[in-house]
Amino acid sequence: MTETKMAESPKHVFEIYIRTTPEKLWQALTDGEMTKNYYFGSTVKCDWKTGSKYEYVGAESRPGSENTTLIDGEILQIEPLRRLVMSFNPLFFGEGVSYPTSRVTYEITQMGEACKLSLVHDQLDAGNPLTQEFFGGWSIILSSLKTYMETGESLVVNS
Repeated sequence: MTETKMAESPKHVFEIYIRTTPEKLWQALTDGEMTKNYYFGSTVKCDWKTGSKYEYVGAESRPGSENTTLIDGEILQIEPLRRLVMSFNPLFFGEGVSYPTSRVTYEITQMGEACKLSLVHDQLDAGNPLTQEFFGGWSIILSSLKTYMETGESLVVNS
């Protein structure tokens, strides 16, 4: 009998260290008033229970996007202050452009006066040219989150 090895789908893995507490970092990840300061101006909406739907809604500073859902999905696993796993359905590419649902995992580990935030975006589509777009987006989001958590200021990145 021969064994067929399936090709592993690509994944993006990030680790960032932020001078904060797990409580404050968890709040930043789950509080829509905070996400708009680092997540491209969008507000996350969810009741944060396993199986619940969530969505990131467009920034009010961008005319016409106030009620536009940019990302939606489902909470797959949640361990407050430690781990959050969610499906990821991007809707921000525009009409007529779709991307299969993937998965995002956040893990928080306290390390002295800082927290290590690990983010893994996996179950990505290897053949889709949009897969690489997520890498740049996460780099900006995580840099913005670190800046916001440590200074209270939003990071403005012009691309």
